[in-house]
Amino acid sequence: MEFEDLTPPLRTRPRLAIAFPSSLVSDVFDSRERTRKVGYVGRAAAIFRVEELLVYIDDALENAKFIEDVLKYLEAPPYLRKRLIALNPNLRHAGVLPPLKAVHHVPQAFGINTREGVVVASDDVKSVVYAGLNKNVVVYKPLVVGKRVAVEIEKELPRHYLGNVVEKSSIKWYWGYEVKIFSSIAELFKYLKSEGYAILCASKKGNMIYSIEERLSSILKTAEKMSIIFGGPKLDVDEIAEKQSINIHDYCEITANFIPRQGVESVRTEEAILIVLAIVNYLKERIQREK
Repeated sequence: MEFEDLTPPLRTRPRLAIAFPSSLVSDVFDSRERTRKVGYVGRAAAIFRVEELLVYIDDALENAKFIEDVLKYLEAPPYLRKRLIALNPNLRHAGVLPPLKAVHHVPQAFGINTREGVVVASDDVKSVVYAGLNKNVVVYKPLVVGKRVAVEIEKELPRHYLGNVVEKSSIKWYWGYEVKIFSSIAELFKYLKSEGYAILCASKKGNMIYSIEERLSSILKTAEKMSIIFGGPKLDVDEIAEKQSINIHDYCEITANFIPRQGVESVRTEEAILIVLAIVNYLKERIQREK
């Protein structure tokens, strides 16, 4: 059998989003460990090419902001962080975060000539972009100074590189994630419905994954976007929703238990995210191979 090279981390449908509560960090009081915990979520998201991380508030806004700040810091290419991210007490332990090393962090490792950069100068004709290289990139397009952009490098000149700005949506590679905060799980459901997401809830009270695998595969074949919603360390997703008089079955197309016969009393949210995304990724890749 010939080895099939599946290395390129392409953006494939359905585009994935994950949603989890601000209480993710409510059971951890040490800032260093809170940071590390959020880092595990960011790593899992990048590994399985999740494009949106949605935080819904179920306890405190400050917890949601902490999660958002850490996730955005982790997603930014290391060579741009000092230019893009201001000093923030929520990031005092950012040094414990695991390196993301996604495509937009290390494009050279994937043989890609597109890089993330920040605009450092601009006039009516052209802009200068710092992209972490030995020379800046010049693009013939006026841009806002300080704006983060993706540039495709076309040519190396003696004093600079020549490039073009590319829209993130047009890049075929997985190019990181966005982070959004919602005031409640009700607002989250409203957003997902309005954006046309297929909604999956991960819950130990759901149907066993093997009993709904065919249905899940059918959704993965047809959906453009899919969101997977998780609960927190104290309450499952249905319990969080019930506190707002919401029945998750009115919104979730599937409620599934991805860990039959779990060998521990409870599975942490960051562990559940990794497990569920691994299974969904397997099903997505199997479907892609069958096409």
